[in-house]
Amino acid sequence: MVKENLKVIYNKQIALDTFEMKLETLNMASFAKPGMFINISLNDASKLLKRPISICQIDNNHLIITYKINGEGTKILSTYQSGTSLEAIGPLGNGFTLVENKKTLVVGGGIGVPPLLELSRNLKKLGNELVIILAFRNKEAMIYLDEFKKLGEVAVTTDDGSFGFKGNALDYLHNNNIEFDTLYSCGPEILLKKLEEKYQGFEGYLSYEARMACGVGLCHGCVKGEKHYCVCTDGPVFKLGVIYGEC
Repeated sequence: MVKENLKVIYNKQIALDTFEMKLETLNMASFAKPGMFINISLNDASKLLKRPISICQIDNNHLIITYKINGEGTKILSTYQSGTSLEAIGPLGNGFTLVENKKTLVVGGGIGVPPLLELSRNLKKLGNELVIILAFRNKEAMIYLDEFKKLGEVAVTTDDGSFGFKGNALDYLHNNNIEFDTLYSCGPEILLKKLEEKYQGFEGYLSYEARMACGVGLCHGCVKGEKHYCVCTDGPVFKLGVIYGEC
């Protein structure tokens, strides 16, 4: 983990209320792994807490993050222009465990899709066959479809049926018998909980989201599970079965 001032290369809207930001970094990219996140300070004295955002892509000395406007903080973040300097700490958390030469099922829901892009690229390089399910609220919220199509077989679901399968990722899995060796997922907690119930006993790695304050395990504001795991330091990636199933 390092503390750096990151330079904004670009900050652009890519879907409904969803932005992609490319950041130049001196050291963070060399330590970053799929599934990790950075904690960003806003250039606003009234906003003391940092904003934790998952890493979407790692490119030499650059990191790309993708975020959705869901409050005042991310709305402020969306206004930052090229050349802006942002203080951040990272990379934080534990990333995904990567398997080799297996059939992998990758399931992303909403803003949980971005961190699965760098994961999928790494899995592809390791000889894995990827089956990818991307679930969105509607067509306007879709992101990174073309990028995922380069990496494996992709199915898209939308809640309103405006694109692809009508329903959510769980509905799609219920209606399609997909065989796989290892499961990876990131998305709403209800999705992850249901995947743990459905695939108990499988090898899998799930990335959880949580509201955070410190991001380094001191405040215990992001605790999940009966054993009170901190998402920021024990996660955000957990083995399937740890949070809602039997360890």
